[in-house]
Amino acid sequence: MYHIHEIIFSRIIKGISLTLFLMFFLAIQDASAQVVDNSRRVDTLSLAERISVRTNLVDWVLTVPNVGVEFDLGKYNWNRYAINANIRWRPRTSGTYVHSTIFNLFEATIEGRMYWRERRAEPTGYLKRHDHWWDKLMSCRNMSPSHPRWVFYRGVYASYSDYAFLFGANEGRQGQAFQAGITWGFVKPFVFFQSGNSIDMEFGASVGACITKYDRFRKNAEDNCLEKTGADGWQMVKYPMVRELHAALVYRFGNYNMLKKYRWRYDVDMPFREKTDSIWHARWLAREQKFIKDSIYNVVAFDFKQLYDSCVDVRRREAQQAIDAKSPKIIAREQRLARKRHIEDSIAARKDSLEKVKAIYANKRYEANRHQKALQEKRRAEEAAEKAKVRAAANEEKLREARNKEEAEAQAKALRQKLKASKQAQENARKKASSSAASAARAKSSVGKTAGKTAVVAGGVTADATKSDDADEPVMSAKERKKLEQQEKAARAKAAAERMKERLAAQKAARKNSK
Repeated sequence: MYHIHEIIFSRIIKGISLTLFLMFFLAIQDASAQVVDNSRRVDTLSLAERISVRTNLVDWVLTVPNVGVEFDLGKYNWNRYAINANIRWRPRTSGTYVHSTIFNLFEATIEGRMYWRERRAEPTGYLKRHDHWWDKLMSCRNMSPSHPRWVFYRGVYASYSDYAFLFGANEGRQGQAFQAGITWGFVKPFVFFQSGNSIDMEFGASVGACITKYDRFRKNAEDNCLEKTGADGWQMVKYPMVRELHAALVYRFGNYNMLKKYRWRYDVDMPFREKTDSIWHARWLAREQKFIKDSIYNVVAFDFKQLYDSCVDVRRREAQQAIDAKSPKIIAREQRLARKRHIEDSIAARKDSLEKVKAIYANKRYEANRHQKALQEKRRAEEAAEKAKVRAAANEEKLREARNKEEAEAQAKALRQKLKASKQAQENARKKASSSAASAARAKSSVGKTAGKTAVVAGGVTADATKSDDADEPVMSAKERKKLEQQEKAARAKAAAERMKERLAAQKAARKNSK
């Protein structure tokens, strides 16, 4: 059972078909009575006369509604270029039951066309018939035009499609596609109305390349649904695609029908015709003059060659006769003179070649000497720079050694001063101890025996204390002296090691620069 949308859609198609059928019988004039306009004048078309509406009957047979609009790019009757836009749309149907046949389509196309009529060719002149096969493929020039009322066209197109197809148990496709290609066909008058409008019949085809992507699906009869079985991304179709076959009706507005439009500018624009003829005539004259010049040159060249060959033959025969008439002695003398001249010429040529070789050798030697001098100067400059670097390194080494020597002498002087101060302190301590011992002795002699005993005891204690002081003080001074001597030796060894290290670094840098 069909859905209500499909019933409405079928009734709309029937109504449109009935309307088109009735239009053929209302205000119709005999199309065969109309003749092609051969007037030689330029007409300006109005905006309505440049617009036409078309619909393809093949698509209507396939139940695909379609409509197209065409607009002429020029406003004169010699304009032959137009652009049109077409839309085909078969809407999707909805319902509770999934049909086993699905045919949904939406397509938008833009197309550019060039129209032309057959022309009667002439034996000579601007409208001469084409001779080459590549010109005859698209030629409009015939000695006797077979369809003077028809208008042919060719052009290019680009389109976008959104489709969904399913036929029975086969696998369906749903996706998008882009197409581009060429179109070719012809238009012939069909119906003329009393109001001036007209309907033409258009036949043709459009073929091109296609790139598409789609999803694959099948009908699941048990669940009454469509199941997706796979998908393919964008890919180029490997063979040419026929986008459309034209069997269309073209409705034109205004009083300027197809028999008056798409004229050749050469036939209607007289100033353009005169200009074209003058250009063609100038080119024809140039070609004729070149042909005449080439012909004259070929004749003169042929006559000159024949005359030259005959003169050469005569001179050769005369020379041979003169040689035959001469005596053997004269011939021998001439041969000797000829050999002598040949030898002199060869010697002169060898001298010239020798002079050239000498000049080349001198030039090369001069260049070699100049190059060698430049290398020597460069080498001297490098050696001078190297010596300067070595001298600078040596001066730096001497300055470094002098500084290290001054530092070592200053440290030794400081150590000597410190050692002298320590010796002076020991000497002062020794003198103090001796003076204290002398005073003790004097006190011992003045005191009595009892007191002397006590003094002896006290003197012994004092002497022991003095001895212990003298013994302790020299021991401490010797340690300090030894320590100071060790520090001085370490400072000298460190300075010597630094000098040796710097000397080795300078020698290493000098060897590196010399390399």
